[in-house]
Amino acid sequence: MRKVLAAFFDSGLPGRRFAMPAPTPVDSALRTNMLFLLRSLRLLVHIALGMTLATLINLDFTRRIDADDWARRWLKRLMRILGIRFRIHGSPVEGGQLIVCNHVSWLDIPLVGAALCSRFVAKSEIQHWPVAGWLAKCIGTFYIRRGPGGSRPLLEKLRPHLRAGGSVVIFPEGTTTDGKEVLGFHARLFQGALDAGCPVQPVALRYGTTPDGRDLAPFIGDDDLVSHIVRLLKAPGLTAELHYCTPVFPQEQDDRQSLALRAEDSIRRLVSPERLSRQPALLRHQQQARAAA
Repeated sequence: MRKVLAAFFDSGLPGRRFAMPAPTPVDSALRTNMLFLLRSLRLLVHIALGMTLATLINLDFTRRIDADDWARRWLKRLMRILGIRFRIHGSPVEGGQLIVCNHVSWLDIPLVGAALCSRFVAKSEIQHWPVAGWLAKCIGTFYIRRGPGGSRPLLEKLRPHLRAGGSVVIFPEGTTTDGKEVLGFHARLFQGALDAGCPVQPVALRYGTTPDGRDLAPFIGDDDLVSHIVRLLKAPGLTAELHYCTPVFPQEQDDRQSLALRAEDSIRRLVSPERLSRQPALLRHQQQARAAA
């Protein structure tokens, strides 16, 4: 038996061992395509499951189904299907809170939703989308109408939600970035935290590159959703990090702009510390206000 095994593993030349041939480009492409097909199938099944679950939740007039719990489970599974592993650093403040995040990609929503139990603010058009609209409705998403005065109806809904101990997630940059910088925060919705007397919880989101060095997470420019999902499904994997920054508690002298600037500085220190100027945004705002007075 020993001689048979030796004959099988040896190359037939004295002193040399049998070696598996190095993978060729064709082998690598085949593996990538097989991975893509498998993940695509799992994703389609998962979306169908999500639609079924959303229908059951929307038809559950008794409210016996815990929509938040099921949505969180669904989002965690979605992240696994997309090959995204995430780590959470720190812990959030307790009670009602306005959670503010930097915005890199549509992936931010499932990432944050998988990590914590909260409701989101989304543009009003999403509620009419075929799949996302149903899923957003079942987790109690708040909607904001773009344009002048669009935040007033939303703030009327946010105040009682926050006062009752609820949390809500916003992306105050208003658009996505490449993840290497933080844009200025729009301050309108920070008024909800002031009115409710609740803290602002800054959360910094960071994404790593794929094992082959590609930066796939950012969803910017002319990207379309389908192409972006295809690239993710073909990638060997991706990492993400969610950092809870120091919470910002409203003070008597605070206005919505100062709250927004404090949260912005807190996130920028983690996302792009090298781009943080010597004068933080809040200090610049205070100096400008004194100069204008």
